[in-house]
Amino acid sequence: MVELAEIDGLVRLVGDLTPSGIRGLEAGSLVIGIEPIEADFEMSNEWRKHAQAWVCGNRILLRPEWVSNDTQLQQQVDDGSLLEIVLEPGSAFGSGSHATTRLCVGQIAQLDLSGASVLDVGCGTGVLSLASVLVGAESVLAVDSDPEAIRVTELVAALNGVSEKIQTLPAQAFVGDSTEFDLVVANLLLPIIEESGPELASSVAPGGLIMVSGVLTHQQQRVEEVLCELNLTRVEEEEGWLVLVFQRPHSAASE
Repeated sequence: MVELAEIDGLVRLVGDLTPSGIRGLEAGSLVIGIEPIEADFEMSNEWRKHAQAWVCGNRILLRPEWVSNDTQLQQQVDDGSLLEIVLEPGSAFGSGSHATTRLCVGQIAQLDLSGASVLDVGCGTGVLSLASVLVGAESVLAVDSDPEAIRVTELVAALNGVSEKIQTLPAQAFVGDSTEFDLVVANLLLPIIEESGPELASSVAPGGLIMVSGVLTHQQQRVEEVLCELNLTRVEEEEGWLVLVFQRPHSAASE
């Protein structure tokens, strides 16, 4: 997605959105209009000229494949003080440039997921799946309704040498799955979170965590209402966006 500055402080976003993505934008109070335009390949790739590497949680480096690390970053990667994820987003969401991606990766960076199972809902480019593997996850199921996201996630997993730990699945095939995970990450828009909230909550194993992002600061209460059976343990904000971390109680007695 490309951001173009307009007059009066407005920002024009140009991107390729799925129907659910359009519904999410329409539900946002900051959106004043949506206009379909003809595809422009050059414009759709304009953002690549401005891409950069991002350090999240002082532990994980997100680097687009065509961006070179400076000397200091490369030294930290070489000595192991930074864990690097190399990205090739294609047209899927998740290059590290958006605050929600960085917020989620920053939270994952603080976890010890040794031996854990992870569900990445709305996996985009697979960056949250990759981050989970880097901090110890044994297996990740990456789910998305966009075939391009599935393709890119598989490509990025191979690029980083972790294909054996990341399984992809179209969202349509995941409906009704009763598997529970130690960590669920859901970087989605609010309408999707509200629609799938009960299913997301039921996917969290007792004592496990769910990390929710893609929501604005004024939408926090609505997320808490959707996940009211879980305990909110952490909230972080960046550029008006939130990541909320909830924990499922170990048992009814601990609620």
